[in-house]
Amino acid sequence: MKKDNRIFRKLAGAIAIALIFGILLITNAFVGNPISAGIAGRAIDRYVEEKYASLGLEVEKPVYNFKDGSYVSKARSNTSIDTNFYINYRGGDVYYDSYEDDVLGMWNTLGRLSKEYSNLVTDMVANDLGYEENSTWVSYDEKVYENPREVLELDMKFDRELSIPTEVMIDIGMENPTLDKASAILVDAHDIFKKSRCRFQKYSIFLKDEGTIVNIMGVRPKDIESGKLLSLLKEALEREDQELTKDEQDKPTEPEGIFVDIMERD
Repeated sequence: MKKDNRIFRKLAGAIAIALIFGILLITNAFVGNPISAGIAGRAIDRYVEEKYASLGLEVEKPVYNFKDGSYVSKARSNTSIDTNFYINYRGGDVYYDSYEDDVLGMWNTLGRLSKEYSNLVTDMVANDLGYEENSTWVSYDEKVYENPREVLELDMKFDRELSIPTEVMIDIGMENPTLDKASAILVDAHDIFKKSRCRFQKYSIFLKDEGTIVNIMGVRPKDIESGKLLSLLKEALEREDQELTKDEQDKPTEPEGIFVDIMERD
């Protein structure tokens, strides 16, 4: 009996060691390990000191990316709101940093301005139009995204009257969304935005509840100001329904003008 107990204890110990080893392997695969993280952190710190010493950056502790086995740190400046970027380490070397794109390429600046504008119009839709459950956002013209540095400056202040074409997407959760409601919201929103000196090149709206989604894109200010917006939306919906009956080769690759789609959820 004592011999059986010793065998059992040895077997249980072996299983426990195997389980611990397995947990360590799984943990290492998904979150890395402290030793590798420390090595990566020191390498990234040296990299920043050598290449970006003049920027006075603070570097965050590296985070393991299990998808490619790399460690990633974020570097940021305390004096420049738009100077922040990522540094990637793997296999003993820093192999990439996003400074060129994120900072010099003005992607950080563009994203910040878009977020500040989005916060502004989200509050307008909530407070002036009464739709508190909204996640409205603003994006800039496609040409701005192609080369932001041509029209933006690092750390520039947000100004709703920048001479850059913008588009707004009004996203609202509401009961029984309809085309009529979408039309009325667009008209009211356009009026509020104009009074607040927010001028958009195009409007989109996305209304939803548990059963229905109303999706409208490509509405221009002149469509709203024509006084015939609802008719234009109905025409666009009818046109879209007709397109669905055509063969794939007959469909345009992109919808022109206003696009309207109403989906019923199962």
